[in-house]
Amino acid sequence: MSSLSQHTQILIKDLDFQAKHQLSHTQTDLMAYMVNVTYWADVVDGYYVIATLKILSDLQNLGKKNFEISLRALKEKGLIQTKIVEVRRWRGKPKIRGIRLTEKGKLYHSNMVLPSQEPKVRELEKKNQELQETIDRLMLEKTEKIEKPQEEIQEPKPKPAPKSTPQPPKTVKIDTFIQEMCQHFGLNSQPICNFVPNFHKETTFYINSYNKLSIITPENDFQQIRNPQAINEFWQWLYQNPQRIGNKIDFSKKPTTQELKDRFVGRSIKIMGNNQTISNIIEVKNGVKINIIDSNGKDRSIINSDTQKDMIFKKEYCQKVILEILSS
Repeated sequence: MSSLSQHTQILIKDLDFQAKHQLSHTQTDLMAYMVNVTYWADVVDGYYVIATLKILSDLQNLGKKNFEISLRALKEKGLIQTKIVEVRRWRGKPKIRGIRLTEKGKLYHSNMVLPSQEPKVRELEKKNQELQETIDRLMLEKTEKIEKPQEEIQEPKPKPAPKSTPQPPKTVKIDTFIQEMCQHFGLNSQPICNFVPNFHKETTFYINSYNKLSIITPENDFQQIRNPQAINEFWQWLYQNPQRIGNKIDFSKKPTTQELKDRFVGRSIKIMGNNQTISNIIEVKNGVKINIIDSNGKDRSIINSDTQKDMIFKKEYCQKVILEILSS
């Protein structure tokens, strides 16, 4: 019997099942875990959605390599099946490995009767709904109309520059916001986001099974953040940028204008040694242009020093340029 955290409090070994299918101790632990998962994980197309990070966080003695080996062994023995599924109810619709027991696998502790999980399911659905309501409130002040390309508008009306750091409504206090984020993302093991200031752009943030802020580095190292200042800066940044909640950016894909705005508006950059703030990214004919607030507080577009005209960037190149400036 092994102690675990949150949902999976204990794992009970079925020694007869282990002997019958010639399972190792690691394979038996994983099998017991999979049986437990069926009582609390989300279900998509008949598969239980459980992130590898969550499994490794709960089974801390397992290790990623042993996990994959054991998972493959259980599949080969016909005890489980796996499939990559799209979790549409999660923000960003991530594609995650789903796992389900075969008829043979369901015989693991088949004589053990567990209590009904319906109240827990209802509680989970309620928390998901509350989280979505929180995100909707935070996004309220950031909603803006999609700008039309300049080629369609001969004389566009001037628009006020968006705030560099949009503020959430005062009705949502930051301590309540943090609590709701920890509850939701700790419960589902979803990634909160990546591309956070002062971290490598591919570093992904999670809430681990101990309800603590953690990251996975680009090298797939799992780390819990322990620096109080770094933790505070992350929550302050996310509180001011609610559009990034549940949004893990794939930098290999061509971005849209709105995605460029969500990623870069409000970010501080340094041009020719001067601090600037990206205030807007505007779609125009043949690409986009970048508006900045300069060190004098003036809102203007980046211009070509030779022609003195607005610089027009292809969307992918726009992202590349900004990322290079941010990393310099």
